[in-house]
Amino acid sequence: MTNVDELRDLLRSSGDPGTALPGSAPPQAVRLAAALVLLMARGGIVRMSPGARWQLIEAALLAPQPSLAFEALRRHRVLAVLLPEVAALFGVPQLSDGREWQDVGEHQWRFVDEVARAGAPPALRFAALMHKIGKAGTPREIWPSHYKQELRAHAALQALARRVTVPAPALALAHLVVDVLDRIHAVSDMRAGPIAQLLARLQAGEQPERFEQLLALAACDWAAYPGHHAADYAKAARLRLAQRAAGQVAVKGLSADAALQARAEAIHAALRPR
Repeated sequence: MTNVDELRDLLRSSGDPGTALPGSAPPQAVRLAAALVLLMARGGIVRMSPGARWQLIEAALLAPQPSLAFEALRRHRVLAVLLPEVAALFGVPQLSDGREWQDVGEHQWRFVDEVARAGAPPALRFAALMHKIGKAGTPREIWPSHYKQELRAHAALQALARRVTVPAPALALAHLVVDVLDRIHAVSDMRAGPIAQLLARLQAGEQPERFEQLLALAACDWAAYPGHHAADYAKAARLRLAQRAAGQVAVKGLSADAALQARAEAIHAALRPR
């Protein structure tokens, strides 16, 4: 049977044209397809250890174009066994700012590709892949809305972690992204108080690098919708401005509530139209 190391290398090279002739499939793609057919025929995924399953997922996430690796897994029915939470997103609609509904699964492929182009680390790529898994369980009668999809996503992540050895920091980040990414998208409609609460939830002052990663992730999610570009994501600039204002407030000696109120007032002043 194809060993995990070979399969991992093939997944990680997805999107690399290699030595392909014009009009032909890259040799890596041909070898990957053969390896996946063999893997499924012999029940390899079912018998694979949780650690080996993570190695395959991480390899696909680190491919030059992760969607090609994951689509190969889906096409050969491996994804339905390895990541059924992601496979179930295909055929599920969601709203966009255009007239047409968007397929959630196809959106997720574009999302992970955007994050890969941004050079994000594996944990952030995993969080991107997991962000919308709660939408797979939305009752059809309320499509394309996805009420309480965050609760379903947390439950799905917990189930996944029982089958796959996801590194603890990556799993924690995925849970955080489920909670906050859509709130970042909604920041234009928020008053100063909720923005101050969101910045506190993001630990924007305590973890500035992670704060920037989350803003970049939100920009990539937005760019995954047709006609959008990450560089045009204005909500990131709005949150950076709010954080600069909040960070300048002297809160020593204040209660938690008083500190939050002081930061909200500073944010209100900074975001007020001039």
